[in-house]
Amino acid sequence: MLDPSTTLADREGGRATFPPGKRQSWLRPAGKLLACIGGLALLLGVAVGIWGWIWLQGSLPQLEGTRVVPGLSAPVRIERDSLGVPTIRGESRIDVARATGFLHGQERFFQMDLLRRSAAGELAELVGRAALPRDREIRLHRFRSVARGAVERVTEPEQKILAAYTEGVNTGLTALETTPFEYGLLGVDPEPWLREDCALVVLAMFIDLQDERGSRESAFGVLHDVLPEPLARFLDPGGTSWDAPLVGAAIQQPPVPGAEIYDLRNRKSGLAAGGRRGSSEQDSGETASLRLAAGGRRGSSEQD
Repeated sequence: MLDPSTTLADREGGRATFPPGKRQSWLRPAGKLLACIGGLALLLGVAVGIWGWIWLQGSLPQLEGTRVVPGLSAPVRIERDSLGVPTIRGESRIDVARATGFLHGQERFFQMDLLRRSAAGELAELVGRAALPRDREIRLHRFRSVARGAVERVTEPEQKILAAYTEGVNTGLTALETTPFEYGLLGVDPEPWLREDCALVVLAMFIDLQDERGSRESAFGVLHDVLPEPLARFLDPGGTSWDAPLVGAAIQQPPVPGAEIYDLRNRKSGLAAGGRRGSSEQDSGETASLRLAAGGRRGSSEQD
């Protein structure tokens, strides 16, 4: 019989044989190594999870308690309803503006940052080269310069309100234990809020509500040029009874114009009293303008 300690194969059967107790000895170090790697990966995952949880908790706004905010002339009280909507009560409008900025800086700074950057053409600084094409299109309008000029022209009381709000935003941002989590994911630090950024947010909303060619505004401009003003106001009202203006009285719906303003039954004979066109020869031009307002192209009088 062959010595199992020195023979690796059975001469008769050609099968590999290993010494007793050493057949799977090479698996033990590999198993220990895999176990160590798995344990380290588990510990790393737990550590990352704990760190992420602490980071997210630190970026949450303060909802209870008291905080000293520099610049307040008197205490300000912030109450929230069951849905978390805040109500701010203060002794002066400037104090309320500062407290509003504090809330926005704690709860909405990243969204505000996106708005100001989208209007100024500075998104690529935050999210990378993918935003360069849009930034190049927006930079043509120089909206940051426009916003800066608009802020410089406001009255002194409004300057104080803007300054208080801006300081409140930056105070609220720095009061967070950690930066908003979006900046951590992007690997950048948030830039302080500026007074002109308030105007940039308004310009961002203007950009979202307009098309690139201004065709809608052009069509409504033609509508006001062609039709009698009462009819134009009815078709293009400045608001409805559903609007809730912050300043001024409620908006009233313009009345329906009567036949004395624009008579559809006798349109071919020209506009009624109060219209801007009166002769039948000019009616073809009116029709062409109306077609343009509907989105078509202006044609010659023979084609109309």
